[in-house]
Amino acid sequence: EPETDLMLHAPRDPAVDGLVNVRFFVQAYGFVGLVQTLTGHVMFFLCLYLRGGIGPGHVFLAFNKWTDGYQGKTREQLAQLVSMAGSAHFMALVVMQWANMFVARTRVLSVFRQNPLWGPRSNPLLLVAVPISVAVALFFNEIGWFNRVFLTGRIPVEFFFLPIPFAVALLVLEELRKLAVRRYPSGVIARIAW
Repeated sequence: EPETDLMLHAPRDPAVDGLVNVRFFVQAYGFVGLVQTLTGHVMFFLCLYLRGGIGPGHVFLAFNKWTDGYQGKTREQLAQLVSMAGSAHFMALVVMQWANMFVARTRVLSVFRQNPLWGPRSNPLLLVAVPISVAVALFFNEIGWFNRVFLTGRIPVEFFFLPIPFAVALLVLEELRKLAVRRYPSGVIARIAW
């Protein structure tokens, strides 16, 4: 079934109504983007800590200290750690986009009512997109030439799986937001929801 209020909206006037409005920006950058950014940064700092023993407190405001001998590492080791952590951040964003791909299909209806996997609203290409995005991430993070050009690094295997709970959390949070909009259509969340 389509969005419940879709046909109640007047057609968009291109001279006045843009494709993007403030509510869309709040949703994309203030909610979904914030969760994705937090996940990426957690993976970055977790990778630095688990693989290099460098905690976030030693990274913040390090500036000119980030050189030979810092935390007992050479400049090359520090650069390799940052490349690996940056790649872990990138992989986290790829995984978070899988969740975003499912939650952004509708504004109000649950993903379970607009099931992307089977039924009349299915989109089997979504399932093709997941392995393609993993292949692209692996391509840029595992091939030595791309590592040198884009300053990426090989990702430890656990960083392929650690972002998955964050993606599930994004799905749950977005489902709760949609539930609040459906239950309280004149509430605060419904007024700011895109």
